[in-house]
Amino acid sequence: MMERFALCLKNLGRHGWRTRVILLITALGAFLSFMSENIIEDIAKKQSDMFARASVGHFRILDAKIETANTFGYYSYEPDEMLTPAEIISVKNFLSGLTEVTGAQERIVFSGLCYGEGDQEDGIQGFAMDMDNYNRNFTDLYYAKGEPIHHGDENACAASWYEFEKNKTVKVGSQYVFLLPNRNGEFVDRFITVKGGIDFRTMPKDSMGFNGMFFDLDGFRSAVGYDEAVASEVVGFLKDTRDLDRVMPKIDAFLAANHPNLKAVTWREYAPIMSEIVFGFDAMMKTVETILILICVLLVFKLTTFSIIERYSEIGTMRAIGFSRSDITMQFALEGFLVIAAGSLLGGLAGAGLIAFLGKTGIVNTMIFFQFIIGNGFTPTFHPDKIAAIAAIFGAVAIFAPLLPSIRGGRVSILDSLEKR
Repeated sequence: MMERFALCLKNLGRHGWRTRVILLITALGAFLSFMSENIIEDIAKKQSDMFARASVGHFRILDAKIETANTFGYYSYEPDEMLTPAEIISVKNFLSGLTEVTGAQERIVFSGLCYGEGDQEDGIQGFAMDMDNYNRNFTDLYYAKGEPIHHGDENACAASWYEFEKNKTVKVGSQYVFLLPNRNGEFVDRFITVKGGIDFRTMPKDSMGFNGMFFDLDGFRSAVGYDEAVASEVVGFLKDTRDLDRVMPKIDAFLAANHPNLKAVTWREYAPIMSEIVFGFDAMMKTVETILILICVLLVFKLTTFSIIERYSEIGTMRAIGFSRSDITMQFALEGFLVIAAGSLLGGLAGAGLIAFLGKTGIVNTMIFFQFIIGNGFTPTFHPDKIAAIAAIFGAVAIFAPLLPSIRGGRVSILDSLEKR
């Protein structure tokens, strides 16, 4: 065996240019495949966070009669269509047992009025939710201006960046008269301080904004006179948006058995543009990734085949001095395996090194197009299942790319192979 191995190394050195070409192509293919498999996975999760967690959530559970299509979460409903405290507790307890769900929170979604400078009347969309819990666990909101809204804050709200920076409806730090709905759907006037202005860490701020006023849930209930802890919805968040099709049947089955008056709707219904961006880009990148891997694999197969075909005269000589067909097949297959395995290892190590480096330094960009893809900042990571998939693909290539032409070469007769001289 050692003699065969030594002969392989000698032949690889003797055919140095062929060896280097196959080695470099394999290394490049393994590097690109390793990088794309891991980074595309991170991009998919990053976009999930950007377009759902930071704004509209991945799914909502609410009354079955409420219409949510294309509402981006700003829907209308009747007072008797709100979730009861018992329903909220039941739904949240169930969602807490799903490993794919990172969290859920009840919210009150409402419309109201704000009287600004010179008693100018502006319609507003509002969210009331536990702001401490929401900021800590479910989103990448932060306060670009003013003070945070905390749990229990009454007669205070935070305006979205789009509201105070673009629309100029309110000024952070000022007080305004708001008309807000109470439990019965009647509007009550309250003197509200706009304590803070909320921004998004990841969203492309120059070209996209979300308007609205954010209230603390308990503070809002207290301010407008709620006598029980009802809510218009429970909003849920996923670890990975692509788990949606696997998670929703579980939620639907639970609601059908325990709360038939409720339904679960995903952001594909109430925010289809957001979901199409994430799912569409992920599908596009998966297609590019697959094409890239196929090109790299086919190049390795072709180069290995040509390399063996060009050595038919050498095969004839080996047969003439006593090598059997199986010896020739084994010899050429082993040589090809060593080159491809070495190239795959080098490419994988180079990809791992680059991802590790970028993972420590992060990728910061200010270009709007790339902000829609990776946000303002991006930190690539390793995904063991993707690494295993790449190792399996190039392991199979290392075995079969030289084996198939080696078998063909071993079957060539001595006369035919010598005629190739």
